[in-house]
Amino acid sequence: MNIKDLPKELVEASKKVLEQSKEYQEFFKKALEKFGVSSPADFDSEEKKKEFFDYIDKNYKGEKETD
Repeated sequence: MNIKDLPKELVEASKKVLEQSKEYQEFFKKALEKFGVSSPADFDSEEKKKEFFDYIDKNYKGEKETD
């Protein structure tokens, strides 16, 4: 099967998902920098790790997310 054989709607939806994933990855990377680590595994306490993920949850809004 070739990508040209797939329905156009499926290809477009797939592109959108990949773009959103890239946006999330960029946001996640910037949040890591903000917290001064290169990976969530680098946090020295579970409390700091929780604070990081709470920050992600609070500040990243996906396309269909609402408050």
